Amino acid sequence: MSKPVYTSIPPTTDTVYWQLKYSDGKTSIYIPRDKELDRQLKVKFQAEVASRTSPRRRKDNR
Repeated sequence: MSKPVYTSIPPTTDTVYWQLKYSDGKTSIYIPRDKELDRQLKVKFQAEVASRTSPRRRKDNR
């Protein structure tokens, strides 16, 4: 079985991506199984957010 290809960070229900670290019934803490992939996806997400929220420059038609 091949590994899934991730383009964004999946929900915690994805047990291939996430590993349950701690749960006491009220609180659950999940950690990514592949820390480098998680870092890459976070960097990609932050770049997408920055491009959407940065002020757009107007072209000066002089």
